[in-house]
Amino acid sequence: MTKTSLSFFSLSVFCLFSISSFAQSYTNTTPVPKDTITPTWNDVRIINSPTTKTAPPHFLDVYFMHRFGNMGEASNGGAHSLYGFDVASDIVVGFDLGLSKRLMVGFSRSKQQEMLDFYGKYKILYQKKGGSPFSMAISEDIGFIPQDTSTFYKGSNIPTSRRNFYDRFDYLTQLIIDTRINKHISLEIIPTLCHRNHVIETSNSNNGAFDANDIPAIGAGGRYMITKQLGIVADYYYIISKFRMNNPDQAYYNSLSLGIEVFTGGHVFEINLSNASGLLGNTLIPSTTDTWTKGGFKLGFTIMRAFGV
Repeated sequence: MTKTSLSFFSLSVFCLFSISSFAQSYTNTTPVPKDTITPTWNDVRIINSPTTKTAPPHFLDVYFMHRFGNMGEASNGGAHSLYGFDVASDIVVGFDLGLSKRLMVGFSRSKQQEMLDFYGKYKILYQKKGGSPFSMAISEDIGFIPQDTSTFYKGSNIPTSRRNFYDRFDYLTQLIIDTRINKHISLEIIPTLCHRNHVIETSNSNNGAFDANDIPAIGAGGRYMITKQLGIVADYYYIISKFRMNNPDQAYYNSLSLGIEVFTGGHVFEINLSNASGLLGNTLIPSTTDTWTKGGFKLGFTIMRAFGV
């Protein structure tokens, strides 16, 4: 079975299981304090970014995310790869569990670097009528990379004696601030810090900067609801890294993604285009190397189903 066939088979099984299940349905809002403005978002994430929404208490969100390859010929896409459909840039399967109306924890596994991701999100502040004009949440993520040693340290100058288990950990801290402007428009800004315990010791020959363990970024996202079920979504990450500025050896770009979101009660389905090959923040922030201007955008989708537990 080809990678493309396997991807569509996995999606089909997931959809059939969701439709045939007798899982308890839920509305698109977590229980919230009185006078809170809801719903700001239908899902706990939009494309590549977290939102302030958390999974409701005693509900398990199961989600499947897939991103194909580059569509443009200038970025190794075109007809020979069926405009990216022959390629799986990243695949993520994950689970979000609501522990309270403010706290959610989760786990996912990504194809890129075989990343095992453990994360939590806590809602600090609710947007309220006559009160706070915005909501706020904090998201903490710990990623572990279980690749074989030769692959993980490929290109690295670190001697064997200095290699250790902790090199395989990545961390992502995000403060999410959002607001629902009206029934159509929701916006968010996401100050972000990505930390990797291990980086390859190479420099930018243009400015002499070395790649850093810490990479700050500013994320932004938005949604425009056309109807109660259908919306247009987008997110963007501005990467703050001197090593990645005008690097002649390897070009790096900010991530820009656009998509359509469909909400149907217990299901959220999203289809999108993005120049990021990774689906998780701790892979797309340091490693987005394709650009929209050269056809380096990829088709992707996310499907989420909620189950009462």
